[in-house]
Amino acid sequence: MSTTVSTVASAVACAVVLGAVSTIAPVPLGGVPSASAAPSSAPSAFVPVTPCRLLDTRDGGGARLSGDTTVVVPTLGRCGIPAGTTALALSVTVTQPLAAGFATVWPGDVSRPTTSTINYAPGETRANGAIIATGADGTLGVASSASAHVVIDVTGAFVATSDATAGRFVPTVPTRLLDTREGAGRPAPGSSVTVPLPPGVPADATALAVTIATSDSRGAGFFTAYPSGAQRPLSSTLNTDGLGQVRATGQIVPVTAGGFEIFSQAGEHLIVDMAGWFTGPSAPWSNAGLFVPTTPRRLVDTRPALPVFPGGTIELDPRTITGGPVAAIAANWTLTGTWRGGYVTAYPSRTDRPLASTANADRRRQDVAQFGIVPTSAAGVAAFANAGTELVVDVTGWFTGAPMATTASSPAPNTPVADTDRRVYLIGDSTLAGVRWYTNSRQALRGSSFVLDAESCRRLVGASCRGREGRTPPNAVSAIDALTAPVDVVVVMTGYNDWHASFSDAFDQVVAAARNKGAQRIVWLTYREDVGYNNPSNGGAQAESFRIQNSILREKVASGAYGDVVIADWDAYTEGRTDWFTSDGVHFTIRGAYGAADYISRVVSSLHGEPCPAPWTPGGSIDTPCPSPDTRPGVVDPVALHAGNLGDVHCYQVGVDRHVECRTDPKLAL
Repeated sequence: MSTTVSTVASAVACAVVLGAVSTIAPVPLGGVPSASAAPSSAPSAFVPVTPCRLLDTRDGGGARLSGDTTVVVPTLGRCGIPAGTTALALSVTVTQPLAAGFATVWPGDVSRPTTSTINYAPGETRANGAIIATGADGTLGVASSASAHVVIDVTGAFVATSDATAGRFVPTVPTRLLDTREGAGRPAPGSSVTVPLPPGVPADATALAVTIATSDSRGAGFFTAYPSGAQRPLSSTLNTDGLGQVRATGQIVPVTAGGFEIFSQAGEHLIVDMAGWFTGPSAPWSNAGLFVPTTPRRLVDTRPALPVFPGGTIELDPRTITGGPVAAIAANWTLTGTWRGGYVTAYPSRTDRPLASTANADRRRQDVAQFGIVPTSAAGVAAFANAGTELVVDVTGWFTGAPMATTASSPAPNTPVADTDRRVYLIGDSTLAGVRWYTNSRQALRGSSFVLDAESCRRLVGASCRGREGRTPPNAVSAIDALTAPVDVVVVMTGYNDWHASFSDAFDQVVAAARNKGAQRIVWLTYREDVGYNNPSNGGAQAESFRIQNSILREKVASGAYGDVVIADWDAYTEGRTDWFTSDGVHFTIRGAYGAADYISRVVSSLHGEPCPAPWTPGGSIDTPCPSPDTRPGVVDPVALHAGNLGDVHCYQVGVDRHVECRTDPKLAL
């Protein structure tokens, strides 16, 4: 298993991998706690509309949307929107955001849902498609969690009807229509690429449901999709704003017999995937393929459980929203907490996975929302991730009709694997420093990319004392504040030099600092209580102080205000492990150094539902997912398990220049 371990004295390199096409404000955690059949409007048929702007908050020097501000956008009698419209096909663009956040569009006569339509990072210009029900008064509600300009263009309308010829959706297996990376190469800047109607789509089809993507961008630019032969509208479908980006959007694009065109202002690559098409007037009358809009409803949020692991697939059951079988769902597919650049493909469950993408990311820990219409099968909808991600799916409606037949009897697996790119920052004092001093014990740190920052005499807050390596380290809060890159997990094994009277406030300061650096989990190891350790400043016995600190830890976490803090019970796990510690009961022998590294690795893997980083015994099997080591104390012989050498020397990094001196330390003798 590939693992990276470094100390703060070393540089940590991070590589960005661009996924094949086939960002950090949180995706809202709300929505529907458990999905249930949603109230909905009457069935409706699609009617193309010449792209037209409904909202641009920049007009007239307008202010950005932010916070609790809601804009109600009227649509009746505007932009050629027909009477009887119950939902609109939209392109939603956010530009010039001052901070990371998300924007939401919803029916204007109901309360704002806790779902997102588009997510963005500071300074980005992002576009996404959507189908949003209008209020009974024909309005849309629009809001942004952070200060940002929002632009909304309408590209089509869904008009209530019980049956129709034109405007009914015909789902297909997701199919790639265009990929300029293969053969033709990038289009010239300022040129348009024609996407002809694919075989099987009639010449009078009114629109295609597509994903339009670009990869490896060379700078800022935009794309506009429009019917072939029509005048190009003054609107954008997709935007890039930097080098090397992967951007994508789901859209309903009106077409003519000649298909549709995509204008590329900057001459970037284009990838187009189709999920279906809308019928024209030559189609027979039918009630199949009509759209039923609903207020945005959350179908799944993987974050409380397990992510979609790299190469894994999960199954979704749209019937929990729709109340029965449907032909396809219209949804916002949000990737959050991405492991690296990659993509998600949503497709009819238990059928062959197509060469197509539904949502795309281009870096680690990105939040990306992307609209997509996805056909269903009798088993529902499957979502495959090539690179690992949490997935949030918000349904805005569905298309009537029969699901596709399945071709497999069982679902594709979602097999847990280790996120070895996860950056875990270990902040410690002279207890955890034993892992650094016994250099070879670091080989027991597995399953993540660990950064070890452990210093003798470190305190949580306030001035640290002068440590045995001849320097006074920064306290834990200052050390975390000084980090130059975000971290995913912070593990705290310091506080042995602090006093319980200030521990509650110190805890809050450390947690705040860790959150400020992006930590999604904070793991706090309990303090060993039955010890003979004395405070290095005043010589006072610390055992009772450690008991109080543990009590405060548990009270804090039990309060519910620290959902991101996890207590790892190092005190209970090491009960009876006297050979792991020197006579003071807190500092490690070589066995303890290996044991601590092994324990921390298992805790992190267990928290993320991943395989154990090592078996429990030499030559044993790997548990998947890894159980908490707190449930299996006394099992691991860490030196034997990790092929350690009890005769290894330990090495200090002495003085401010941190020169290495290897020697025998009586305090760390076996």
